[in-house]
Amino acid sequence: MRDPDDVRVLVPVAVLEGQVIPDQLTRLLSETTVVLLAYHEIPEQTAPEQAGEQFEPKVRDELDELVSAFEAAGATVETRLVFTHDADQTTERIATEADCDAVLLSNPAPTIDRVIVPIKEDINLETITKVAAAVGRREDIDLTLFHAAEDDDAVAEGERLLDEVAHELALLGVCSKHISRVVVVAQNQLQALIEAADGHDVVVMGEEKPTLRGRLFGETSDRVAEQTVAPVLVVRRPLEPEPEPEPEPDVHDATDGPE
Repeated sequence: MRDPDDVRVLVPVAVLEGQVIPDQLTRLLSETTVVLLAYHEIPEQTAPEQAGEQFEPKVRDELDELVSAFEAAGATVETRLVFTHDADQTTERIATEADCDAVLLSNPAPTIDRVIVPIKEDINLETITKVAAAVGRREDIDLTLFHAAEDDDAVAEGERLLDEVAHELALLGVCSKHISRVVVVAQNQLQALIEAADGHDVVVMGEEKPTLRGRLFGETSDRVAEQTVAPVLVVRRPLEPEPEPEPEPDVHDATDGPE
């Protein structure tokens, strides 16, 4: 059975495209279980087995170096090696199979001193708080809890929400003096977050439900990563239970009834 205090982070790395994980990020994840996903996206006409024969030795060398770096920082490391036609689908599949709490969208991170944690509403707070605590227990990290309220009437509720998260973070070992709270009023919550993230080094945010807007313009977490040029830890939303199949209606043979 999984340890409830264990925080599992999927770190996808396109190892043959020169993607690297900055040392600062390696240290930031030192209190987590890192699931390293070394992947290489291949053309549709190329079989994964063929790609494996061609590229696996080089990928293994790159993967071993990453494992050594994370283990030296103190993280527990698991690995996956995949040759895939669709990197996004593979990332989602491995995140589910490995029971990961969060997925890293990596960006350059020369220094990591300040982490911003946007809190939208009372959804998946437990996991978001657990992930934030795992990266925020280090003494050199300051956590900013951020909430964008729709109007002035919603400010008090936003403050209550952040107070609740700050209390839970303290219980999980984060020093209270390293936690700050910011509530703003903004109709465009994404833009407010991007502006608030300026001056922060990493964003820890919850995954949102898929929407038509997300399919057209990109998921919020991807847009934050692009516009802030900062690493983003996307905390996965709970899997929704599959609906139970409806019971089949009783079938009566018409010949069984009374004459």
